[in-house]
Amino acid sequence: MKYRTLGKTGIKASILGFGAMRLPLIDEHPEHVDIKETEKMIEYAVEKGVNIFDTAWVYHTIDRSKPGVSESIIGELLNGYSNIHISTKMPSWEITSWEYFDATLDKQLERLQRDSIELFYVHSIKDSYYEDIREAGLYEFVDRALSDGRIKHACFSTHGSYELLSQILEDYDKWECALTQLNYLDYDENPGLEGIRKLHDLNIGTVIMEPLRGGQLAGNHPKSVEDIFKKSDRQYNYREWAFNYLWDKKEVNCVLSGMSNFKQVKENIALVDNAQTGMLSDEDKQLLFEVKTEYEKLNSIPCTGCNYCMPCPFGVNIPKCFREYNMDMLQDESVNSVQYKFHLNEDRQAHNCTSCRKCESVCPQSICISDELKKVEKHFGM
Repeated sequence: MKYRTLGKTGIKASILGFGAMRLPLIDEHPEHVDIKETEKMIEYAVEKGVNIFDTAWVYHTIDRSKPGVSESIIGELLNGYSNIHISTKMPSWEITSWEYFDATLDKQLERLQRDSIELFYVHSIKDSYYEDIREAGLYEFVDRALSDGRIKHACFSTHGSYELLSQILEDYDKWECALTQLNYLDYDENPGLEGIRKLHDLNIGTVIMEPLRGGQLAGNHPKSVEDIFKKSDRQYNYREWAFNYLWDKKEVNCVLSGMSNFKQVKENIALVDNAQTGMLSDEDKQLLFEVKTEYEKLNSIPCTGCNYCMPCPFGVNIPKCFREYNMDMLQDESVNSVQYKFHLNEDRQAHNCTSCRKCESVCPQSICISDELKKVEKHFGM
């Protein structure tokens, strides 16, 4: 394993972190996690030197108004390990009172079986409500938790704009780490490569989410994209291209991967040995730019399958609708309208959307979900 210093925290972080957002499941219910498989994955990761384990209040829940099971599982399976660093996140959209903040934080400590949370994130701050939670006393809440020792390092995550990132950093001087989205398709937004560089310049630790864009960059590329990759003399597989794009950058401290099975853990860890800053040539970077340009022509829906939009009050399985649409649009011959109808019961398909738009307020990618579901409905002929 290789390590980089996580900004002001001083933590020597493994460059690959274990994200507990997409743990293996026994069935389709997000709370029915396969504990045996998860334990095997974690044991292997620790053995190979992974020391960053990331979870959140809302991971693995069927209802985002209630806590998921991820924190409890991570707390139980990592209990007794030393030399590891656990991070978790409190829903930013709910932090409007002392009572909520204190009660939720105390519950998180209990679920994680810890006296303090080492890396505590204010989760997914958005442009649309940042001012509201700031005025509600967000920073006073964080100050209090720092002073009483319940959290060690104040952190935040965001998929928001570069302007929002700048404002967050200007408003509070105790931030030590930030989690933002970055991959070779999304480097110019949310808040992108520019945001990572700003954080690095301020010596704030940088942790990356969605390196594979919900698995999209790990494989199943359309033929036109495959043809671009074939022009390279590199022997990288698709997963390598995605991770190496990030590890190439000195501004990136740790890359989180939400791994769903033991094979993915082994494959990702195997890539670390060759990782180093400056590993990509100008030709490599030009190739990835061509890939990004080609994807923009294909006009797929930028859903990462995070499930923040779920459950839909009208039964639509939003992430699966988008996944089937994207795979069909990206010319995967194994997927077509028959597959869409086979994998989704009629009451879970896109045509059940009523455009209530409740899902759109919580989408980290700021997708106009209702409009995109109409596109899915039209594409599959419903």
